[in-house]
Amino acid sequence: MSRRVAATSIAAAFLAGGLATAAPASAAGNYSCSGWNVKVNRWTANCNVKSGQARAVTECSNGKTIYGKWVGRGKWKFGGDCGRYFIVSHGTDGR
Repeated sequence: MSRRVAATSIAAAFLAGGLATAAPASAAGNYSCSGWNVKVNRWTANCNVKSGQARAVTECSNGKTIYGKWVGRGKWKFGGDCGRYFIVSHGTDGR
């Protein structure tokens, strides 16, 4: 299958000396993500949507929330980019 890019988000928190992440649970078990790569202002993950739809959600320190496009079955590269601001939280939504 081809890889497609879609914007998403993941949960991130700044701790003394670094950035910690937590992988979100799949809604209704219809998708899963792995290979999380998180920087201060952007992140990516490899996601497999088995049924339904999923998207990325990224909250930035400037108060903006970025929602990715809903995508269906297949293997996708999810990610979010806050530009010059840092990530407050990031994760995925499913339906």
